[in-house]
Amino acid sequence: MLDYAVALEFDKESRDKIQEMIDEIAAATGRDYMKKAGIPPHVTVSMVISDDEESVLSDMEDISKTLKSGNVVFTNIGVFNPQVIYLGPVVNEYLQETCKLVNGRLLKHAEAGNNGYYLPNQWVPHSALAVELDAETLKEAFAIVQAKFIPFEATAERIILARAFPYEEIGSWKLN
Repeated sequence: MLDYAVALEFDKESRDKIQEMIDEIAAATGRDYMKKAGIPPHVTVSMVISDDEESVLSDMEDISKTLKSGNVVFTNIGVFNPQVIYLGPVVNEYLQETCKLVNGRLLKHAEAGNNGYYLPNQWVPHSALAVELDAETLKEAFAIVQAKFIPFEATAERIILARAFPYEEIGSWKLN
């Protein structure tokens, strides 16, 4: 059984803005997992476990044909204490419906992954800036983000399917 992540990827300007924070945190703290793993700025909408990659890919192909691009408004800095710092978006209809659609479809051939934390009504949408932090590096990371972050609107332009551990993108589709 493999872990899969489904994520929304943003317009270039928004990706660059988020990536700049990821890079600065990595340089200041040495916590560079996101950068080393090549994980692009994103919001994960589903995590599943499956031994049928072909069905997961086929479902994603179908989902990508109907899913539209949408706005994601980042308004806050969040923490999963003390290990993760992230940008938090407003939980709008676009994010909720995308989470429901993707999970509803994939869970026909897969199991909920990551303890069900990415299921509708159990999900905290976020764009991780750094992971594997401790109390001290979290403080450093927060100072960097606090100095740089101004709320902004991003456009979800692509949906990505990746093997999660280690991260390996296996499909990417442009949204209508």
